[in-house]
Amino acid sequence: MRLKQSVLLTFFFVLATIPLIFGARHPLVQGLYSFCLLIAGGIWLVLNFAENKKRLFSFNNLAPLAIILFIAVSALPLPLSLVRLLSPVRAENLAAGARIAQLHELVTSLSYYAPGSMFYAIYGLALFFFFLAFSSLLRSGKNQRTTLWIITLVGVFEAAYGLLQATNPALGVLWLPSDISSRECARGTIIYRNQYAAFMNMCWPMAFVLGISLYKPVLAKLDFLRQQKKRLSIADRIEFLFHKATVPFWSGAFMILALIFSRSRGGIVVMFILAGLLIFLLPFSRRSKILSISLLSLFIFVYGGMIGFQVVTNRFMFFYNSALFRFHLWFVSLAMLKDHLVTGIGMGSYQFLSPVYLKDVPDRVWFDHAHNEYVEMAIELGLPAMLLFMAWIVRGMSGYLRQIMQNRKTAAEGRSGQIVAIGAFCGISGLLLHAAVDFVWRLPANVVYAVALLALLNAALKQKESGKDENRERLD
Repeated sequence: MRLKQSVLLTFFFVLATIPLIFGARHPLVQGLYSFCLLIAGGIWLVLNFAENKKRLFSFNNLAPLAIILFIAVSALPLPLSLVRLLSPVRAENLAAGARIAQLHELVTSLSYYAPGSMFYAIYGLALFFFFLAFSSLLRSGKNQRTTLWIITLVGVFEAAYGLLQATNPALGVLWLPSDISSRECARGTIIYRNQYAAFMNMCWPMAFVLGISLYKPVLAKLDFLRQQKKRLSIADRIEFLFHKATVPFWSGAFMILALIFSRSRGGIVVMFILAGLLIFLLPFSRRSKILSISLLSLFIFVYGGMIGFQVVTNRFMFFYNSALFRFHLWFVSLAMLKDHLVTGIGMGSYQFLSPVYLKDVPDRVWFDHAHNEYVEMAIELGLPAMLLFMAWIVRGMSGYLRQIMQNRKTAAEGRSGQIVAIGAFCGISGLLLHAAVDFVWRLPANVVYAVALLALLNAALKQKESGKDENRERLD
């Protein structure tokens, strides 16, 4: 029991703090958090191996393990003859370098940056252990509720900080100067505004589903009082309006407002898509949905109007030109994949080869990312591993969506686990959509939160709530 609490507290600590230092983007900070997840999750997995043994041999777990193993192998030193067989262009480049340096019996890796690839392999293993352990711990409704509160509180902190940055141009990111990254844009403690927008798109759906789950017992209580008294008193109505569930609702609204003033075009478009998806999946009446949309829109227009929407709309004036340039960037980047079709160039290697391959881009700009995670990962992993990765995502997300649609009836009856599953599915979908136009997966905070939402989704759909558990939650 002590070990269980220690592992759980470690995971809660990671969720509560990983966004604070620039989203753990610095390799040392990322390494520290990866170490915490690797040790805590690894210990949990070893001590509960019998329970998780069957889970390990499913496609949903074997696919990411195979990709992690491939990344690790790509970082290992191999004979030049084997490299020539697997990646001829890589071998040709190595041979040319060896002739210039007058080296003999060259042994090297498939990855152009072996230390970075090995780091990604360890990082991926830490995330895998984190998912297995956290999804087991989240079968408890209490742990789910705590996780939702942590995500909500972190999200509203980032939103408040971001809105201060949007209204005060002199305010930078923590101790960094204000001219670092985008001035007058909401970005919280995360330097890059698009990564910040992707993070907020994972937080605000969870805040709303937390508010919904908290209001469920209140609505049942109001129905009971209405039947007993036949008319609600003013005190009962005030208690309903100022219930603690209003905190997540207000928090989610402020997160959306901060996301809009991040001026991330991809983030804003994804936010509207997620709002439509969330409204569609929630099993409420049309009247309730229209009322909720109206109140949220009124909040955004009133408070957003005080700041001024013109700075946001101006960003969309250049949407077409920006989209054309990004399409061009993706197209010229695919030359790397053509030369390394089977094995890729190695995780983390794009930034080192982009100056060589990107011929038709401005010389003064160094593109360390392709601004499309799917293109960049295909280049770094190679086609076979990328196809496996895409099959894993499509199979997993379609399976979760099918379960959510089948369970909408139980969600309508007040099963909080199903409501949580809907929010987690929307949050993960947002990150997957935004990844098509930016490098949002490269921020460790985003990936850790995505894995946490995946664990929440997995646990919530498998949770078997008895009538006794339901009554206890309603009393709480």
